[in-house]
Amino acid sequence: MTEDKLPPMIAAYLAFARQRPDLFETPPGGVRILLDPAEIAAVQHEIIRGLRARAMPESGADVGIVLEDPWYRILRDAVEFPDGSRRLHTRIINYAGDGVAVLPLFDGKIVVTRQFRHAPRRFLLEIPRGAIEPGHSIEDTARNEVREEIGGELTELVRLGFLYGSSNVYYSGAHLCFARLSKIGAPQLHEGIVAVEQYSVTEFEKLLVDGELTDSFTVAAYAHARARGLV
Repeated sequence: MTEDKLPPMIAAYLAFARQRPDLFETPPGGVRILLDPAEIAAVQHEIIRGLRARAMPESGADVGIVLEDPWYRILRDAVEFPDGSRRLHTRIINYAGDGVAVLPLFDGKIVVTRQFRHAPRRFLLEIPRGAIEPGHSIEDTARNEVREEIGGELTELVRLGFLYGSSNVYYSGAHLCFARLSKIGAPQLHEGIVAVEQYSVTEFEKLLVDGELTDSFTVAAYAHARARGLV
């Protein structure tokens, strides 16, 4: 089938795959993304049979770019596993790419925000974080996020490593950093941050044990900093 006769969603998807081959790479032994229209159609046919049996919408078998908004692109791929089995997998591509998450220390205490998060519909204790804007470095982003979210100024910044927050869905992750601050200020209310809070290491670890710290970037950055003797 020539590309001009393909379903529009598939044609757009294949064009996107040519534009962004980095998003479709498969290392040896990995799960292969199918880009042959006939192979995609065969997988869709099997998925549709299962959806019909469960009385679910057949749109769940759509392959391609299933959603684009100002922040994310959601892809549903037809894939082949190493054992030869085939099915669909969905992933979320953040337009901004990777981000930065910073564990700040001020006056010997760990600083976190109390922020309302829309997805879980609850307040979470989190360290400052944000996306790396084009033309900005990890260090630039760390300083900007700390300044914007908690009114902090950095005197030292240590890079700790990288974390995928939810690797089964999200393509991107965040660079983890540790920072010492010379000051802190007011919370960024328009981002849902209602308070800037400080905890000693003992208090912070009690929050962790008590299940009050549930943000993966916060927990991971602390684990890295603790292992390096920074806190």
